[in-house]
Amino acid sequence: MLEKVEGRRERILRIVRDRGIVRVAELAAELGVSTVTARRDVAALNQLGQVRWLYGSVSWPPDLPNTQGTRPARRSRQVGSRRECVLGMVVPTLEHYFRPIVLGAQTAATAAGVRLIVAVSEYFYSREVVQAQEMVEAGVNGLLLSPSWSISGPIDTEMEQILALDVPAVLVERRLPAGVHEARMDRVGIAHTEGAASAVRHLARLGHQRIAFLSRNTHTFPYIRSGYLAATSALGIADDSLSPRERHLLGDFETFDHEADRLLELRKSKGVQAALVHTDMDAVSLLQQLFVHGVRVPDDFAIVCYGDDYARTTDVPLTAVASPRRALGEAAVQLLLRRLEHPHARRWGLELMPDLQVRGSCGGRTPGKDTDYHGFIGDDCPLATQHLTNT
Repeated sequence: MLEKVEGRRERILRIVRDRGIVRVAELAAELGVSTVTARRDVAALNQLGQVRWLYGSVSWPPDLPNTQGTRPARRSRQVGSRRECVLGMVVPTLEHYFRPIVLGAQTAATAAGVRLIVAVSEYFYSREVVQAQEMVEAGVNGLLLSPSWSISGPIDTEMEQILALDVPAVLVERRLPAGVHEARMDRVGIAHTEGAASAVRHLARLGHQRIAFLSRNTHTFPYIRSGYLAATSALGIADDSLSPRERHLLGDFETFDHEADRLLELRKSKGVQAALVHTDMDAVSLLQQLFVHGVRVPDDFAIVCYGDDYARTTDVPLTAVASPRRALGEAAVQLLLRRLEHPHARRWGLELMPDLQVRGSCGGRTPGKDTDYHGFIGDDCPLATQHLTNT
C-alpha cells in the first residue's frame, strides 16, 4: 500500500514539474483516483515543500528547477486588488431564513468593494453543484455555500463535489462531517445550541419545571434539540421533548401537527405549562390551538419560539430566540475575504450568538416591549466580538 502511495506521488511530481501548474481535479482524472485522494497527496507534497498548493491549483515551487525553466504564471483567478474580486453565493432560497443572510452578504461585499453574484437553487442540491461549478468556470475568486444536504449532512459523493470546487469556500449555516480535514474550508453559522439553552433557562427562571420541546424538521433542529437537552439536564428538570431524534422528511408537517396535539395532552396529564417551539410560524399556530382549547397565554401556558420572523404578529407577542442572520451574511463575506488574502491561515469556524427577545408570551415582561435578554450579541456587533471557534 505504501509503494502505491509513493508511486502515485512520484507521478504527481512529474506531471507538475512538466506542466508548471495543474489543477487538482485534472490530477485526479489523470491518476484515476478520487479528488479527495489527489487532494490528500498534494497536501502531503505541499507540506514537504515539493509542490506549491493554493486550493485547486498545484504548481512547481519557484526555488526548484523545472523542465520549463521559467516560473509558472499566476492563475487568472488570483486578484491584485479587491476591485477585481468576484464572489459567488449559492443559497436554497431568497425567502424567509436566507433573505437577511443574503442582504448582509451584499452589504459586506459592497463595503469591501467586491462583487457578489447570487444563485438560487430552490433546494435542489444537483442544481447547486452545477451553479457552483459554473461560477468557478466563470472565474469567481471564492464561494459562499449553503448546500441542500440532508439534515444528517452530506453523503460521501456530495462531500467530494464540494471539496473539488477548486476555489476557497465558506460554508454558511452548514457543516462538513466531523473529522473531515482534507479541505481548508471555513464555516460560519449561528450558535443554535446556545440559543435554545438560553430559552430553556429563561423559562426555568420563571419557575417552570416541565418544559416541552416541539420542532419542525430543519437543518437547525439537531442543534436546537441539543441545546434543549443540555439545559434540561444541567437544570435537573424533566426531558419533555415531543420531537423524535430521527426524522427523515424535511419539514415533516404531519409529525409536527401530531406533536402539537400531544402537547395539549401533556398539559393535562403531567402539568406541562411551557414550551420551546421551532419554528416561530408553528408557535403562532400553537397559540391559536391553545386559544381554541381555552388555554390562555401567558396566564395558563408560556411559549418561547425559536425564530423571530412572525413572533411579533400575534395579539400576545411571542418571546423569541432571534438569530442575527444579517450579521451572519456579513461575517461570511469577511471570512471569505480573509481566506483569499491569507490562503494558508488556520481554518476558522465562526458562530454568532443569538438574542433572546423577551416579550409577553411567557409572563416575563409587559407585552409589546422587547428586551435583549442578558445582553446577547445583536446584529450590529462587529465580527471580532462574536463567539469564535478556531479549528
